[in-house]
Amino acid sequence: MEEIPVEKIIRSYRRTIALEITSGATLVVRAPRRASAADIEEIIRQKSSWILRKIGEIKRRPCLPCHDYADGEMFLYLGRSYPLQIVEDGSITIERGDRLYVSRTLMPDIRNQLKNWYREEARGEISARCMYFSLKTGHFPVTIRITDAQQRWGSCTPKGGVNFSWRLIQAPPEMVDYVVVHELVHLIQPDHSKKFWDKVRKIMPDYEIRRYWLKDHVGLLKI
Repeated sequence: MEEIPVEKIIRSYRRTIALEITSGATLVVRAPRRASAADIEEIIRQKSSWILRKIGEIKRRPCLPCHDYADGEMFLYLGRSYPLQIVEDGSITIERGDRLYVSRTLMPDIRNQLKNWYREEARGEISARCMYFSLKTGHFPVTIRITDAQQRWGSCTPKGGVNFSWRLIQAPPEMVDYVVVHELVHLIQPDHSKKFWDKVRKIMPDYEIRRYWLKDHVGLLKI
C-alpha cells in the first residue's frame, strides 16, 4: 500500500476519528484525545483507497490564477478568459471588449476597482438569470444580493432571499444557471434531501455535471 503522510493530527474532546483532505491535497486527522497512534493508523489503512482517490482528484484540479494585475494577465468572465490591458485613456475606467481594459489611473487601487466592477457585472447578469428561472419555476426570491462570500457560491436566507458571491460571474453561464436553480429550489426545499435533488433534476437534468465543475473550480472563490 502506498504510504500516506499525515500533515497533522488535531486532538479534541470529539468521540470519533475523522479524516480531512485539505485543498492542498494533504491529510489532516481529527482525533479524540485518548485515541492511540495504532487506532489512527488503522483508520487510515481502512480508508486508504478513499484518501488516495480524493488526493488524486484535488491534484488534478486546474491551477487557478494568482493575480499580479500586469498587462496580458488573464481574467475570467462568464467562463471566457480576457487579457488585461492597462490603457492611458483617462476616460476609460474598466471596459470589457476583446480584452479587459483598465485605466492606468486605477492602478493604485486596481484590485478593489476590479472587484467592484465584477460585483456590478454580477448584479446585472445573475439577477437576470434569477428572473428567468423564477418565471420558469414559479419560485420568486424576496431579495437577490451579491455578496463577497469566499466559502459558498450561493446561499438562501430564512426570509426567502437568495445570495450569490460576485466571484460566480467568472464561471461559464451554465454554471451560473446551476447555482441560481440550486438556490431557488432551496426556497421551497431547504435541505439537501432526495426530494431537493429531484426538484433540481426536473429543472436541470444535467445538474451533476455542473455541480462537479464548481467543485473542481472552488478555488475561484478565493481569488
